[in-house]
Amino acid sequence: MIDQYGNEISWLPNLGKKKEPKYISIATCIEEDITKGILEAGFRLPPQRIIANYLGINHTTVTRAYRLCEEKGLIKGVTGKGTFVTSHAGIPQNLLTENNSNIIEMGMVLPLYEQNKLIESYLKEIYHEIDYSEVLSYVPPEGHIKHRYITSKWLRQFDLDCPTEQIIITSGSQNALAVILTSLFKRGDRIIVDEYTYTGLITLSRLLGIILIPVKTNEDGIDIDDLNATCSRENAKGIYLIPDCHNPTTAVIPNEKRKEIGQIIIDHNLLLIEENLFIFANQNPDTRPISDYAKDNSIFIVGTSKSINPAFRISYIVSPKKHVNELTHGLNSLSWMTSPLNAEILAHILNTSKYNQIVSEKLSLLKKRNQLVDTILCDYRLIPNERSLYRYLALPSSISDKEIEHSCLREGVQVFSSKRFAAGTQPNKNGIRLSVSGPKSIEELMKGLEILRNVLKTKSKASPII
Repeated sequence: MIDQYGNEISWLPNLGKKKEPKYISIATCIEEDITKGILEAGFRLPPQRIIANYLGINHTTVTRAYRLCEEKGLIKGVTGKGTFVTSHAGIPQNLLTENNSNIIEMGMVLPLYEQNKLIESYLKEIYHEIDYSEVLSYVPPEGHIKHRYITSKWLRQFDLDCPTEQIIITSGSQNALAVILTSLFKRGDRIIVDEYTYTGLITLSRLLGIILIPVKTNEDGIDIDDLNATCSRENAKGIYLIPDCHNPTTAVIPNEKRKEIGQIIIDHNLLLIEENLFIFANQNPDTRPISDYAKDNSIFIVGTSKSINPAFRISYIVSPKKHVNELTHGLNSLSWMTSPLNAEILAHILNTSKYNQIVSEKLSLLKKRNQLVDTILCDYRLIPNERSLYRYLALPSSISDKEIEHSCLREGVQVFSSKRFAAGTQPNKNGIRLSVSGPKSIEELMKGLEILRNVLKTKSKASPII
């Protein structure tokens, strides 16, 4: 089909007998055709006026439909270029797959279950020390003051000097994100993110109708020039960053760049959500949190699932005073409170040498596993990191990362394409995130890596990355 301006139109919505309001029907058509594979990632949708003329409706009706799809994360408008289907539209965002004993798990980042025996021995000790009269009852939504005090003391080792009253205990980091987004943002608000980012944020933003604005990412983190341009162009309210061991690329933002980002956040009055689930594995103890450079504009999330164990579901929000009440009310509305029993167990671990023992053993295991990754995949480009729970394998344009993911799964290994983490419409990277901590043993990791290497070698036009 050719419009009156000579442009070829390859797709138009088929409303059929849909009875809901027109803008919802159009949005439903877009979503259904993405699900069916008719509209693929990067597809440029017709201009809104074309659809309006074709359907004989008001232009603003189509605008509402496009806005609804953008809030769902299905499409993204790019100034001066058009509206495109996002890269992650139609791709499963739930990374936690069914427990299949025949599959080597190198997709999901797990906390090294090899350590469970050590955790179990600590639990047996701790259960005799718990004051059950204190933890078997309701506590304030933000958590017991004793647990928050111990957290405050523990966080000082990471250069986070935060008063007890500015700490909120949550049921894991995804709960922390949900509390922050529902308490401080509203539908249609925009948050700047790396072009590849944490899938939990992508799915949560889509659920809440919050729009993610991707910014180019380099090997040392978010691109400063593109960040400045995006802040000037977009009316963004927030920015979400993972400065240490970025997920999925493992990039680490250097201190000088963190300082620049802090200033940009202040200049544009952005609210920073800084998430650091892997702070325990930071290879440069001299780096400071970005929050340090924009204290009044920053919320910090630190989790314990990867450093200790996910069973406790404990994470901590560090907030400026001005947002504490809003976040506490938000937590109260979503989950009332985090389990005081779990918080008590974590407080015991954090307040004794047990935490350092767990982390020391975990880092030793990770170092051995990462050395194995570097050895087996030495012909390919891996971003260096000897302590990470996952690695990013960059691929040449001749190899499809989606195809590698599917081929590996057929061979019994789960890895994840970088497209799962894409926040934009046309990602410029082609890579695989592989979990170093997922396999049950170093022997299983070796087997999985060898399968991955063989899959890479057998792909057409495959060549070592220079």
